[in-house]
Amino acid sequence: MNRFLRVLGLLSLLAAPSCGNGREPVLEDFPTVSEYASAGCFPLAGETAAAICFDPADFPVVRVSAGMLADDVERLTGLRPALTEAATPGDLPAGPAVVAGTVGSSGLIDALAREGLIRTDDLDGKWESFTVQTVRRPGAAGPLLVIAGSDRRGTAYGLTTLSRAAGVSPWYWWADVTPPHRKALYVRRGRFLQPEPAVQYRGIFINDERFGGWALWAEQTFDPESEKVGPKTYRKVFELLLRLRGNLLWPAMHNGSQAFNADPENARLADEYAIVMGSSHCEQMLRNNEDEWKNAGTWGDFNYLTNRDNMVRYWEERVQANGAYENIYTLGLRGIHDYPMEGAGTTAERVAVMQQAIGDQRAILRRNVATPVEEIPQVLCTYEEVLEAYHNGLEVPEDVTLLWSDDKQGYTRNLSNPEERKRKGGAGIYYHLSYHGDPASWIWLSPLSPAFVATELTEAYTYGARKIWVFNVGDIKPAEKEISFVMDLAWDLERWGPENAHRYMRAWFSDIFGPALGREMAAVQETYYRLMASGKDSQVWFVDYSEQDIRDRLQAWAEAERQALRLEKRVPPALRDAYFELFLYPVRGASLLNRYQLLARCSMAHATVGDGPQALADGAAATEAYTGLNAWTERYNKELLGGKWDHFFSWQPYHWFRSPRMDAPVATESLLEEVKRAPAARSVSPEAALSDAGALIRTDTAGDIPIWMRALTPIRNFSKAAADNAFCTVSLGEDSFTASATPINNIWHATQVGPMWSRVGTLHLREGENRLRVSGLASDARLDRIYLGVCPPFEEAPAATLPASAFRTAQDSREGRIRTVRSLGYADGVLVLPFDTPSYDTVEDAPSVEYDLILAAGENRIEIRTLPTLHVYEGRQARYAASLDGGEAAVFDIHTDDFSAEWRKNVLQGYSSRSLHLCLDKPGKHTLRICLLDPGIVLQDIRIYSGARP
Repeated sequence: MNRFLRVLGLLSLLAAPSCGNGREPVLEDFPTVSEYASAGCFPLAGETAAAICFDPADFPVVRVSAGMLADDVERLTGLRPALTEAATPGDLPAGPAVVAGTVGSSGLIDALAREGLIRTDDLDGKWESFTVQTVRRPGAAGPLLVIAGSDRRGTAYGLTTLSRAAGVSPWYWWADVTPPHRKALYVRRGRFLQPEPAVQYRGIFINDERFGGWALWAEQTFDPESEKVGPKTYRKVFELLLRLRGNLLWPAMHNGSQAFNADPENARLADEYAIVMGSSHCEQMLRNNEDEWKNAGTWGDFNYLTNRDNMVRYWEERVQANGAYENIYTLGLRGIHDYPMEGAGTTAERVAVMQQAIGDQRAILRRNVATPVEEIPQVLCTYEEVLEAYHNGLEVPEDVTLLWSDDKQGYTRNLSNPEERKRKGGAGIYYHLSYHGDPASWIWLSPLSPAFVATELTEAYTYGARKIWVFNVGDIKPAEKEISFVMDLAWDLERWGPENAHRYMRAWFSDIFGPALGREMAAVQETYYRLMASGKDSQVWFVDYSEQDIRDRLQAWAEAERQALRLEKRVPPALRDAYFELFLYPVRGASLLNRYQLLARCSMAHATVGDGPQALADGAAATEAYTGLNAWTERYNKELLGGKWDHFFSWQPYHWFRSPRMDAPVATESLLEEVKRAPAARSVSPEAALSDAGALIRTDTAGDIPIWMRALTPIRNFSKAAADNAFCTVSLGEDSFTASATPINNIWHATQVGPMWSRVGTLHLREGENRLRVSGLASDARLDRIYLGVCPPFEEAPAATLPASAFRTAQDSREGRIRTVRSLGYADGVLVLPFDTPSYDTVEDAPSVEYDLILAAGENRIEIRTLPTLHVYEGRQARYAASLDGGEAAVFDIHTDDFSAEWRKNVLQGYSSRSLHLCLDKPGKHTLRICLLDPGIVLQDIRIYSGARP
């Protein structure tokens, strides 16, 4: 062939329609959308907007999503695309057009594939996959942008992802992210294939909605006409899920909220938006037991042993009404709301009753759903007593998904063992981004960092939790960032795994506020997450800090607050509301709440030792912070956008629910006068007090003084009553009384609490010598410290702290690699990856890190702090070993049982603690070696205490 013919052939190829026959460029990422045209691009909006076309016979969600895209193009450009029904290519308009449809359900898409204009073969059999490709039609017709989905949600996600690429945030309504104005919208030429998501079902659970205010806002502000949480509200939730590429909802279920299925329009809307419906871990078969059983008052006792027929009928009626929709059915049995099942008193009885209930539930599905029961999505939520039943012989059909749960504080445990990972039904995870319950609720702000969540969920995924991820998101707001992250992680696990997750916030903020602001906001947000990891906003009141810890913490919060307020001045006016909601409100709110709670403690601690000026200054600052919190939240509820979010927020966590006054006490002039007149504050030796002789107390001043005990104590009957928390007898001369602990906040499941401070009474000291005796210490109690004064003292500050990331050497094992993950916990976390690294029986084989320590002469305590992670599945441990200077290693297992006293303390303070003790003749340099024996251990820091108490 001569040169002329070769050139002619090349020119003919360039001029040919560039579409599904393989000549369109293959794009590795979703096509970019720009205001400026490029070669071969598709004009989504130029002088006019391209029409958006779909087959009317396709799924309803395609029409819904096409309408959402049309709305978004108009929001961005002011141009409204025409929504056009087109059953065949001949029905398409002559100009540029977006064509959206589902393979096998859209005649339009199937015809384009038959004509060779697009290819869809790589979508066959895929779950929620889609292609986006530019197509040049033959002749004078305008270009096409074809979005073809493997199924109905695949098509919808193609359309909503295009909206995101064009500049419309999924949170445009829920967080008032105003889309930027665009002169035009041009979609990059090429073909992009979206693979299947990493996790099949990705959803949220709206929970505790009457404490924070989601339900109150819906009833009183957003939909006051109905005064209910109904279709108007749920439509907004469904749209948000589609935009986030989620597909599952567990609806609100607290007493007082109308049941989701009380209005059939809710379920119909869910199907229109292609959202899969389920019900929470304590509600079987799509029911809402609070509203539909308890409040109905017509079904009898919720007791399967005595009322089985009614319970079966109750479940069957719901399946008959909703069985035609796409659902995931929760199986098993619990009590109403979050309580154990009624009637069964022992584990064996619960197993038997639950087994019978599962059999009945599957029989209901067989009778009422056309799909074979083995193919109907079903889950067993292994939450609370259901997990106990499962570990004690409950037989779960192979096709049922095991839905594991975190520990309600974000730490995964009890994941699938090797045999369970072979199950047809697979496994999933129910994970908390918000929680109301033991040991203290966190339902106001959203504290968990992307690095932490990615670490825990990647571990869960590694151990088989790939079928379902469902997140307790509380009221949705203000967890917008964190919900976005978990949905993006479930969509593409590799992109946002543990070692990449710290970059997420910069990318997320930059998408909304631009790269310059995004970078600086992400740095402040990183500080926010680190501080939250060592005490969630509503839990710091219960954490024992040294005064240095408190002052450092408050300084860091104040600097974060200053930076957030400074950056606000650079935010474009159109994005000021979004900036407040997504960033400024939580950062400043957390700063104020820490000031309120911790300075109140400082005020009382300084008053105790007679430091009046500092006590009063701290008390005034705490009071100011309390007032500031009220005004700050009032701004969100009442002032923002004319009251759009009125009734949504209360900064007061559940344990201070709607309190009209300050609950944290602060020093006053009168209190300081009392302290001056009282005996001096002091510590008393517990060992001496427990002895027959008792502890000698000398005082030059007679008078009354409070006595505090820091103790591990039993709780009886899950009660806060003094009689149920008594743990010893206190005697002083002829006077004696029973000492009772004062448990913090929620104790629904607790049998022990502490070690924690409790004011157990008042001592009447005489001038001169007094003998304090403690007797009758409960067998399941431990007394650690005794203090006399109006407030217990601060914790001891370490002499030195070494970050875990500052290791001198790291030694990998054959299977595992030592890695540092930024922002994992309150410091950068050091752990072993991958998560399926085996356990090691000997320290020689295990991955390890070594640290150089400088120790003082005398008594030294070396505290090793790790995240309070748990074992990966039943039968495994969570161990590491520590040794000094090549000596014998001490092996520590940090796994704790649910609701145990150690678990409660660990999750409040954000770390698990183990210590080595040694006495040295002289100061010097020493080597600490830590061997990570089991997967999931995350080192945080090493703290050195010289002359410290054990």
